[in-house]
Amino acid sequence: MERESKWTQKRKNSIDCSNPKGFSERAHCQGKKKKKMKKSQVILNELNRVANGLEDMKLLKEAKAIHNVFVKVASEFKNEYQVPFPMNLDDALNNYDSGTYSVDKKGSWEDAEPISDFREELSDEDLHQPAAVDDNHIVFYNEDEEHVEVMNMIPKHHMDSLHKNPSDETRRIKRAKE
Repeated sequence: MERESKWTQKRKNSIDCSNPKGFSERAHCQGKKKKKMKKSQVILNELNRVANGLEDMKLLKEAKAIHNVFVKVASEFKNEYQVPFPMNLDDALNNYDSGTYSVDKKGSWEDAEPISDFREELSDEDLHQPAAVDDNHIVFYNEDEEHVEVMNMIPKHHMDSLHKNPSDETRRIKRAKE
């Protein structure tokens, strides 16, 4: 059974969702926000799936390009949506073996550091910031700067191949020299 709307499209477009008036307008804006959030989540999931597929096929330059698009698209939504963080940064770091992974907090592989060194730089307050993880990233809310950050978690075997690769152009991509 499809619901019939009593509002015209002109009326819907005239609603200012940054300042809704009354229960009906608030409900309309919440529904609009949920619909937009679902669309953005589908886009982000698809970009993530494509990037992971390219990484699996060892097309790392292309995967990095898709990842950059993912970050750009995700940054457009971060101010509008609440992202649930199921753990804190300390627990997120525990998901990675400190002997196998390094932390790339600024997006520059040359500056990646061991997890133990990264932990030493953080205060207890920083370690308890909200965070979430996936296979190669930690997403956390930086309370000092009031924004969401994404850190790359780099397997050490990628670091070894990166530092042995003399080309400046290929040092910035995750590709092992065969």
